[in-house]
Amino acid sequence: MNRTIPLALLLSVTIASPIVAAADDWKKETLLISPAGAETVVQHPGSDAVLFRNSDPQLAIEWGMKNALNTILLEGEYLVSDRIDVPRAGVTLIVDKGAVLKLDPDTKHTTIDFKSRNAGYWQMAPMIYNRGHDDVRLLIFGKLEKWKRESKTSGEQTLPLMFDGRNEKGDCGLSGGMLLVTGKATDSFWLVDSAKVEVPIVALDTNPGASLVLEGCEDCHLGMITSLATEPGGKTAETIDLNSRSIDITIERLIGERSWEIIDCNESHVVVDEVVSVGRAEKMFGRGPVSGPRFTDRRSFGTRSLDVTKTTVLADAVSSRLIHEVPKLPDALPKFTVKTTVEVTLKGGRKKLIEKAVEIDLRAK
Repeated sequence: MNRTIPLALLLSVTIASPIVAAADDWKKETLLISPAGAETVVQHPGSDAVLFRNSDPQLAIEWGMKNALNTILLEGEYLVSDRIDVPRAGVTLIVDKGAVLKLDPDTKHTTIDFKSRNAGYWQMAPMIYNRGHDDVRLLIFGKLEKWKRESKTSGEQTLPLMFDGRNEKGDCGLSGGMLLVTGKATDSFWLVDSAKVEVPIVALDTNPGASLVLEGCEDCHLGMITSLATEPGGKTAETIDLNSRSIDITIERLIGERSWEIIDCNESHVVVDEVVSVGRAEKMFGRGPVSGPRFTDRRSFGTRSLDVTKTTVLADAVSSRLIHEVPKLPDALPKFTVKTTVEVTLKGGRKKLIEKAVEIDLRAK
């Protein structure tokens, strides 16, 4: 038998092998977190080997982010003992659609002070906390469950998530990254003293105080930020709160339902392409030259500007709903599209659809 391999075939094998290897490189930089009885385990996609396990999901999630670029929290319920701290720059954390994060009420929590009239009373525990790390992507398809306790002398509660760039210089201490929310939360998502963070979608139908709050931010581009009522004909508070000292903020579209205010713009500078009111809002725009900062360390500049190109009022709206198209994980990895549609039913049964889609690629650039 002739065992000589033709040169052309040899070359094709030699050249193709690195391409196949490169195509699978993302798996080496991706870790899957899942519940396994009383423990939480960490594995690579397509592998049965357990790399790390712990009875505390918080430690498993943080271990994943320390050891890989991409960490995926798969379907299941996770009771964490403390907030989840992003440990380094350049990582992605995805909370899958069927995943539920809860804070253990019986453990000691690491909190941050919330500035209010009653100084020192409220302490906040962000469920997911990025303190000062650049280019972090946090994609929330699942549920971040609220916990709160209050007494006459003190109060403590969770926030879903915070990008926190506060630092001694008093400028934006983190830059880049992404926040995307199609999941469930009953409180606001926060960006504080952060620059160039992309927020393509934050869409909630739980009527938080505001779906998104910005303080002390610069050069952030926001896509479709939405707050819908919990029931047909219901009302919402605010869609976005530019609480204080943010500049060069651009927004594609804000959507609120019979809102108290769709946008609250205090001591900030923002340009909005379109504001959509589902039903008639109490106020479309709230404006104030001064503000009451809750977290930011940025200096006050005492001015504000709000430039809105287009306003749309769907006065005959009867009901609304969010339709989220999110990936089936981990099957859809490493590249997938997330799409949110706001469907508004008008009198007579007509439908108004407002859509936003974003493509996500976990492969290293």
